[in-house]
Amino acid sequence: MTAIWNFLMAHETAVSLVAYYIFAAFVGALPMPDTSSGKFYRFFFSFINTIAANISRVSAVPSAKPEMTPPKP
Repeated sequence: MTAIWNFLMAHETAVSLVAYYIFAAFVGALPMPDTSSGKFYRFFFSFINTIAANISRVSAVPSAKPEMTPPKP
């Protein structure tokens, strides 16, 4: 175990880049929530995409509440 830790500490930049790549792949693989998705998944999706700086994906999440349309005469 010490050898693995020493390797990780000797290659901090490479380990950080690999970890970021894995995180970005995880965030990119999350399916977009739809109107039937639960509150927790909507929150998780928005939060994790905000951390990953995917603001365009966060703003594209459909609203959980149906849009109010005026009644037709």
